[in-house]
Amino acid sequence: MTSRMRRAVAVLGLMGALAVIGVTAGPGLAQGPSPAQLAEQGWTCFVPPVPGFGVRCFNPAQGRPPIPPLGEDGRASYTAMAWNPAGESEGHVHLIRADLYAGQPCEPNGGLYLFRPNIGYYECLRP
Repeated sequence: MTSRMRRAVAVLGLMGALAVIGVTAGPGLAQGPSPAQLAEQGWTCFVPPVPGFGVRCFNPAQGRPPIPPLGEDGRASYTAMAWNPAGESEGHVHLIRADLYAGQPCEPNGGLYLFRPNIGYYECLRP
């Protein structure tokens, strides 16, 4: 078998393997990653100590919001993935430090951010 034929067989084999992975993994990934998958990738996932909240996952580059709040020493904003207590994806949470929030609307629905005094940030849930 020539070198060219070996490469062709290898490429076809790789394409077949990727097609099988795509067919089997696609439906599960349609809802996005799970908190367990994100935690395995180094994300910080936890359930906030607020009744009715589900899991929140913050990417490794940001870490989780300061508890207790650090006021003006904390990051300007955070973005996290959110799940309700039943484990269903809620979308993304955007947090803005209290001293930086100026009444901007929570897009895409245009509502207001909610103040979370336990962390000192305003929060917007984006589907």
